[in-house]
Amino acid sequence: MKVSETACIQGAWTTIPETAISLLDIGTGTGLLSFMLAQRFPNLIIDAIEIDEQAFTQASNNCMQSPFSKRITVLHGDIKTSALGKKYDFIIVNPPFHEKQLQSKDSKKNTAWHSDELTLEELIGCIKNNLSEQGSFSILLPMYRKMELEKIASTYLFYPNKYLHIKHTSRHDAKFFVGIFSSNNIEVQLTELIVKENNLYTKEMRLLMQAFYLKC
Repeated sequence: MKVSETACIQGAWTTIPETAISLLDIGTGTGLLSFMLAQRFPNLIIDAIEIDEQAFTQASNNCMQSPFSKRITVLHGDIKTSALGKKYDFIIVNPPFHEKQLQSKDSKKNTAWHSDELTLEELIGCIKNNLSEQGSFSILLPMYRKMELEKIASTYLFYPNKYLHIKHTSRHDAKFFVGIFSSNNIEVQLTELIVKENNLYTKEMRLLMQAFYLKC
């Protein structure tokens, strides 16, 4: 499975409260976000759930070969029907980007990129069911879904606390964003990241990613 640059940015930028101990990674895929957060926050105990069997197998194998295997548990299941038996201090998710749009003939790509299996409304409901009362969550989506996310989140009494707008270059509009949401309705902190200039990573991008990339 491919590792997207935007997912790496989410894993490197996402801020987790110092008091957080338990984390749920919804739709873990290869396990990327779980590994990045385990590296950044050594006190975290992480459950990573994945519905696709092949992705679950890959994430499990990756976990066993990682230095974080004692702190990450990879689960095979559907977050909509799985009873995890506890509430989490933090949830991170890189969900399918698109909903009600044209799809490819590749069923696995459809599951990864289109949210027919888990709509944004259903996802926020699942987060509500699994997040502790004072918990928060990180989500990555295209900019065109930002207002939709805020509207759905507010019905569950979740509000944006921090946003990262991701721009490919300074000449481009932001195409993706990472949002940190919680039940605290506070003033939003907005940060902008420009990924590249003149086909080279910017200083800000290199500083953000240097702990994870072999060459950055």
